[in-house]
Amino acid sequence: MKNCILSCKNIGLELNDVSILENVNLTLYEGEFHLLMGENGAGKTSIVNILSGIYPTGSYSGSISYQGETLSLRSPKDAIRRRIITIHQDTCLYEDMTIAENLFANLPQETGLKIFTSLEKKIRLADCFFQEHGCAMDSSVLIKECSLAQKRKIELLKLYLMNPVLLILDEPVATVSSYDMDYFIKMITYFKEKGVTILCISHNYLAFSSMIDRFSVFQDKELTFTIDKNNSDEIQHLLLADFCHSRYPKIHTDLGEEVFCAENLSSSGIVQNISFSLYKGEILGFFGRAGSGKDMLSKILFGIEPLTGGTLYVDRLPARISSPQDAMNLGLAYVTDERNDCGLFQNLDLLENVYAIKGNSSRCFWTRTKSEKQRYKMYSDKLNIDLPAHLKPAYLSGGEQQKLIMMRWLMSPARIFIFNEPTQSIDIPSKIDIYNMFNDLILKGASLLVFSSNLEELMGICDRIIFIKQGTVSGEISHEESIEYIQQYI
Repeated sequence: MKNCILSCKNIGLELNDVSILENVNLTLYEGEFHLLMGENGAGKTSIVNILSGIYPTGSYSGSISYQGETLSLRSPKDAIRRRIITIHQDTCLYEDMTIAENLFANLPQETGLKIFTSLEKKIRLADCFFQEHGCAMDSSVLIKECSLAQKRKIELLKLYLMNPVLLILDEPVATVSSYDMDYFIKMITYFKEKGVTILCISHNYLAFSSMIDRFSVFQDKELTFTIDKNNSDEIQHLLLADFCHSRYPKIHTDLGEEVFCAENLSSSGIVQNISFSLYKGEILGFFGRAGSGKDMLSKILFGIEPLTGGTLYVDRLPARISSPQDAMNLGLAYVTDERNDCGLFQNLDLLENVYAIKGNSSRCFWTRTKSEKQRYKMYSDKLNIDLPAHLKPAYLSGGEQQKLIMMRWLMSPARIFIFNEPTQSIDIPSKIDIYNMFNDLILKGASLLVFSSNLEELMGICDRIIFIKQGTVSGEISHEESIEYIQQYI
């Protein structure tokens, strides 16, 4: 048996008088790859936040030893000094700084640059670094101009400079397309072969099956048990049995009249001459890899990005959508893939967040009337969100945050819903809840546009799928054709 590198004993955590973790015991050994799984809200991300210094020593009960010593962290910087490096579920980069500045920020002292290193030198060094690792990237670009997949790639490549002893990964490949998956798995395999201890949270356990040494399962705020890699069939049963009778619970309805139409849409040289129609009761999917123009198209339809050419129609009448407010006035809703940056107000509690758009309440959304609380409770029950309304979004898991954003729009008068990566970085039970919510919307006469890099998911839930490649439509298939495709190739 290898030496123990980290031991958590009887860890408990409460936030706003709500129990988050209870009596968690976890042991990690040198050089092992330990996969941590469990349902949404079970506590997986909370234990990551403790080990990475986000929740400092004293904010939780119990004890943690690391490399034979008591671990006492006051901040994430303390964790980095101890070579505990964390890749969080949502990217943590400085949006208004360049890729080069982010690459060399917060490095351990021995691998960092001098304080007064010029930006020009950082860009030059970063360009060389990315070339050495087989990644063509312009280091002078601001992070806010990068896609989610690019941001994740930057964070993972930065690990080569961080030199971790303990590497913690919270859904590291959730934003990665199948095209880039092999690249990222090879990168993570490199650190395992180097002897780095890896604690990984992921529902895509098949992607890591070749390197897993042990599994641990969180259930209802506790780490219930740990088993070795030889029992992968049992893990699959735990993940899927009980709450996943049908992977894609799609219903079939007769489609109604055309409710939304795009003709020859173009923007910024990225989106070019895209046309499609959406019908009442239809789920229309859009598939594309990073940089295909798929994400920009979703934002154009809601007025977030400008439309430079083409025409939009709502209910067969020409529509001008130059801002999100224009879109909302026409009955459109947009569920963003950028939950923390664009989707949630971090300084407001959950009740205030769901009432934070015009149309959800006739009063100021900072009020807390009895009817508002009752409506919040009704919709939270529908989406299986068992959370007090006074909590802040920062304390929610990825799946809970996504459901909260969806709840906001479900309470609105919207009838055409745009979903951008709706199940990205969330667990299987939450995905099932979201798929069921799609069905509920369809039964109520709504129409859905779903933009996703998960082709299998689109095949399971959509009536049609449009493929976006290099800013144009490259093909289209129906649900019947996609099911045939799944049976033949999956």
